[in-house]
Amino acid sequence: MALAKGLRPLQVVSAILFVRILSVFLVRTWYVPDEYWQTLEVAHKHAFGYGALTWEWQKGIRSYLYPSLVAVLYYILKLTGLDYPEAVIFLPRILQAIISTIADYSFYKWTGRKWALFLVLTSWFWFYTSGRTLLQTLETCLVAIGLSKFPFKGGKTGYYDKESSAWVWLACISVFVRPTSAPLWVVLAAYNLYTTNQGRLRLLLRTYLPIGLLCSTALVALDSFFHGSLIVTPWEFFQYNVLQDVASFYGQHPWYWYLTQGLPAVLGVNIVPVLAAVGAVARRPRENVTGVLLLAAAVLHVALYSLVPHKEFRFVLPLLPILLYLAQDVIAPWSRKAKRWQLYLVSGFILLGNAAPAVYFGNIHQAGSLSVMPLLRESLPHNRSSIAFLMPCHSTPLYSHLHVNVTTRYLNCDPPKPGQTYESEAFFNNPASWWRKEYSTRQTPTLVVLFDKLKGRVENLLSGYKLVHEVPHTQFPEGEVGENILVYQKVERDAQPKTASDEVV
Repeated sequence: MALAKGLRPLQVVSAILFVRILSVFLVRTWYVPDEYWQTLEVAHKHAFGYGALTWEWQKGIRSYLYPSLVAVLYYILKLTGLDYPEAVIFLPRILQAIISTIADYSFYKWTGRKWALFLVLTSWFWFYTSGRTLLQTLETCLVAIGLSKFPFKGGKTGYYDKESSAWVWLACISVFVRPTSAPLWVVLAAYNLYTTNQGRLRLLLRTYLPIGLLCSTALVALDSFFHGSLIVTPWEFFQYNVLQDVASFYGQHPWYWYLTQGLPAVLGVNIVPVLAAVGAVARRPRENVTGVLLLAAAVLHVALYSLVPHKEFRFVLPLLPILLYLAQDVIAPWSRKAKRWQLYLVSGFILLGNAAPAVYFGNIHQAGSLSVMPLLRESLPHNRSSIAFLMPCHSTPLYSHLHVNVTTRYLNCDPPKPGQTYESEAFFNNPASWWRKEYSTRQTPTLVVLFDKLKGRVENLLSGYKLVHEVPHTQFPEGEVGENILVYQKVERDAQPKTASDEVV
């Protein structure tokens, strides 16, 4: 499809890149642990020799593809001596911002409309996540690029006038990055087989099968090399999270959660044109074959993951390119007949409606988890120091943001065996008992990090410490997460080694 008139490719790419790089430096809040613990921490361990691997890596349910890309950056920084903490923190995010720029431009070329560009650049949740090193962010980029190359019929043919197989490669890679995008590709593959011009058996044997085998073999080899044994990570992911339902251990929601909370939160004000688009597709399905196909893929995705007890907002992030496509497909025709004041009103509503959550969630909500890391780095008196994070599991990044090889201790939340509890829960049930057991035979930590909610329960334990930092975190404390993060440092008289009996609290 011809691109929107008046916009040159270089102008569009520059505008997208500017917004995506801007998000890297403006979004300064913690969202979910996976941004750090499933990518940066893994890459840091490989490049610099120290880091922490969660249980997912020990069980082999994660692919090393994305962490390997980040590790390449880290190796370059290491070899050039430029591995300053700021570079280690921001370069991976800049890399992801560039990948997101490619995805956004692909989305724009697919639609060819200014409204599509406007929607993707103003989407608050994409601004919030497009520069994060989340697996779902890369997965969403692969979905957006794959859709732009998919051989739609009925006027949408991606970049090409004939069928392209590039999307098959992207689909295979995305499934290894995060198997959660598989339902989308199943629907698209079925449609492609049904509408192909080259014969279904030919397409299956000459495109799907060889690409699937080559891509899967390469990625299985990559993962097997790093994991140390033959492993197929998508299968391990499915086995643990679906068949064994390990994910439910980290929280459960009712089946309708994505409809009432997940999608409305991710879409924000864009839910209005999306709902209008769903209505338009339902009323005239024969006139909107592409819309029916995309809506079917989205419905299957939501339906399947509604059956999984554990739900998160980021799990529907790969649907964003699909839903924004449907939204612009309604707004663009309407805008041709709309009056100027109506255009300003709608565009202003979308812009301001997205700006408000983007500013709050990107700068204020859960900001302490990142703000505290440079303070910890500066508070370490010597390389024999140690830090204890007495917080809910993975409440902060670790070595990828400290970039100092010191001893750390954080509460474990690996899925427990039947009848047992995980360490984090045991700690919050009885902090004093945990502390005595942990530090009965070794030195207490140099720094202790905790949420203010815990303060009253551990004041006696920290009698030999002084409060050195109080960092604002959130206005909506929940569970063991408090409004502020507190950092305690061992006072000078306790800095020298002591006997085990002296250290018992």
